[in-house]
Amino acid sequence: MANCKIGDTRDLGACSACGNVIVIEADNDGLFRPQRCGNPVQLADGSWLCGSCLKKLRVKYPQAYRMDPKTKKMRTCERAGELTAEAARQELEHVHGFLEDLRERYGFRQAVFYVENVDVKKGGLLKPSLFTVTGHVAYGSFSALDEVWIGAGGQRAVIRCLDEPHSPVPASDAKIQRGTNKLLIDYAWAEGGEEAAFIFVEKSLDLKPGDLIVRD
Repeated sequence: MANCKIGDTRDLGACSACGNVIVIEADNDGLFRPQRCGNPVQLADGSWLCGSCLKKLRVKYPQAYRMDPKTKKMRTCERAGELTAEAARQELEHVHGFLEDLRERYGFRQAVFYVENVDVKKGGLLKPSLFTVTGHVAYGSFSALDEVWIGAGGQRAVIRCLDEPHSPVPASDAKIQRGTNKLLIDYAWAEGGEEAAFIFVEKSLDLKPGDLIVRD
């Protein structure tokens, strides 16, 4: 691993669910790190699940962030990785029905986001505040500049920027500008089961942990 170079690949074998071959490439640090667009996960029995199958399972087994005891940084944890290959295959057979039940529960909205934390950076006398809302997508997808419904009060707002959950860098006008203009896949959208942080620029936002953000 330590001697790998950019462009090198590593074959992880076949996906335990669909049989597709899983190949990952080295990143800029010379370490093999799967990209989000096809991020596989190693299952409890040592087999691998490809990124496509993993995305399907995330609506039932959403991502979580946990503290790395060595680096003291928050790291993504895939809950589906706690399954065995056999259990993952069984879950995939029923995940479509689970998703349809979820969509029915929320009135068949295009996308639903569960709010877990709200951080507010107060604006000046004439400037709006910056609201960083962290949580995970129940289903569907959200992108920067989407207009959404906020909480139970029926307020409409625009997601000004998608951010990394638990980012050590606080929200700012410069961060919003960079996040809105760049096309990096990591921050282009957030899909069902993924952890995400939305930044809103509003004078007031009636939102608290446990509320929903929805897109029609």
